[in-house]
Amino acid sequence: MRTTIVALQSKQPLTVAPSVAFPPGEFDLVVLTDGPADGVLREDVTGPAPEVTVLDREKWLEQIRGFEGPVEVVTNDEYCLAECARLREELGLAPRHPRRPAAYLDKVVMKRLLAAGGVRVPRFHAFEPVVTAEAAELLLEEIGLPAVAKPRQEANSRGITFLHTPQDLRDWLAGHDGEPGWQVDEFVDGTLHHVNALVRDGELTPVQVGRYLGPLVGVHSGRTLGGATERESEFTEAAHEMNERVVRALGSSGSFVVHTEFAVNTDGEMVVLEVAGRAPGALVSELALLHAGVQLEVANLRMQAGLPVPEPVAQDLQAAWLWPPVMPGTRFHEPGPDLSGLASGHEVHVRRAAREGNETGGGLIGASVLLWHRDPARLAQDVAAVGDLAWFS
Repeated sequence: MRTTIVALQSKQPLTVAPSVAFPPGEFDLVVLTDGPADGVLREDVTGPAPEVTVLDREKWLEQIRGFEGPVEVVTNDEYCLAECARLREELGLAPRHPRRPAAYLDKVVMKRLLAAGGVRVPRFHAFEPVVTAEAAELLLEEIGLPAVAKPRQEANSRGITFLHTPQDLRDWLAGHDGEPGWQVDEFVDGTLHHVNALVRDGELTPVQVGRYLGPLVGVHSGRTLGGATERESEFTEAAHEMNERVVRALGSSGSFVVHTEFAVNTDGEMVVLEVAGRAPGALVSELALLHAGVQLEVANLRMQAGLPVPEPVAQDLQAAWLWPPVMPGTRFHEPGPDLSGLASGHEVHVRRAAREGNETGGGLIGASVLLWHRDPARLAQDVAAVGDLAWFS
């Protein structure tokens, strides 16, 4: 009897067609969501749309119990990880998520465990139980400025505020006085990076190291987001070694992708900012496919279902991604910028907000650009050229 794959989704859309992970000739597939049906897939996803059932979360277990034959429950949504682990336990399925989901979800729990495991993390203050407006002087002494206020449990840079001045800090405290679930980190000045690996029953298999081309916030004000793979070097070896210590500290039981974001500060230290027990967003999973032959989201979904995934193998390719913003009052006009001068292979998806015009009050992601080349220097030139193009007018 065929296995039914139940993919859970809420806020983070699937960034790859689930049929890539679970071919329809082998599996039945349904997506359960407590969000809108049209938010299940990121809009640049190609391939057949899955069957989607919109249902309140408290009814998911009953719905899953109604399927005939074997079932596997999977997710790559940060906001469904704990629920997926709970449902798998209720259904008697093998525990393949991290044994302690909170270690990969709650940023305060995460940093405490990392620090106890000898991993460098930012100085931080956890508001327990709630934010207090009178904490300004304490935070200035403990954390200093600039600082970063962020929720304990969110993803995709939601809720992040940069605090540059004492007045910024006081205003933020006053605006969140009495609210639970917040923390403040020191701002780590340096370059931003990520490291990815497959975690399988305590064993780590390195996949890739990448660098971000700048902060992962700022689209609203017109910043182009982006990233690129790092060529193998002593630096990437050190990043993979650090990632092993990260997973040992947070827990290595289960089968999942780990995505660790870190900064290299002005003293050359690797400082871990956040860790996710799932495949990353943006186009980082696509970089891994080009660079190491493993699509990270596909791998994460398949490992949860107990299915094999390919071993990472260097593909002799470097890759990069860019998300240029479309600002209010502008739009994409065909045929768009001339890319004929690029030496790198490339794929471009123009988002609906850019085709129809941005009528909001701030910048939105307008296009998605994926590039690849064997020569990292030429790739870097093409990334710079794409970043300089006028995408919208």
